Amino acid sequence: HSKIQEYGVDARNTYNMDEKGFFVGITARSKRIFTKAIWASKERTAAIQDGSRKWVTLLACVCASGEALPPALIYQGSSGIQSSWVDDVEAGKHEVFFANSTSGWSNNELGIAWLEQVFERFTKQKARRQYRLLILDGHGSHLTSDFIDFCDSNKILLAIFPPHATHSLQPLDVVLFAPLSTYYSQELDAHLHRSQGLTRVTKRDFFPIFWRAWGSTMKPETIIKSF
Repeated sequence: HSKIQEYGVDARNTYNMDEKGFFVGITARSKRIFTKAIWASKERTAAIQDGSRKWVTLLACVCASGEALPPALIYQGSSGIQSSWVDDVEAGKHEVFFANSTSGWSNNELGIAWLEQVFERFTKQKARRQYRLLILDGHGSHLTSDFIDFCDSNKILLAIFPPHATHSLQPLDVVLFAPLSTYYSQELDAHLHRSQGLTRVTKRDFFPIFWRAWGSTMKPETIIKSF
């Protein structure tokens, strides 16, 4: 708190980012969105893998003053983004960033790419010459030397959650990912109802289902209450 006062960081320049995974396939309601910690837990992996094991990771970032940065989606795949996965994206209507990785999670390269192409791009103008505060967990791809050096060079302060504490300290778990999980499940249920459950959900189906859930979740008055 003293550092925030020292550097004059206010709510409009305070941001929180985190990542969550979405199963693309048909799974039980409670297993469609999961944290990386749950996926890494050997005790939970077997229970999660009851449907398609293809997933998409969301990198989300919101501001304490109520705004959300455009979402970044990382598709699991080793051969780039296929055009069929983004057929429903419309220029001028959808502001979203896409990437892919073999694991489906962020990595060192995607971490710094998000920082430069999303966070810096959408927060620098508002901050002008003031410091920005970025709150995040200690995941490896967020704390590389390149990531830290870029922050140091661009007046971005980093606040790192203590290990194994994000489940109780992470604002996004409450304000964004919990309602997003609910809306995503509702949209997925509606999609399955329309198809009468005769087709499996694929990566091609994911974006329109996600975007409707994202739109229902992004309410500034709700985001503000989490900080």
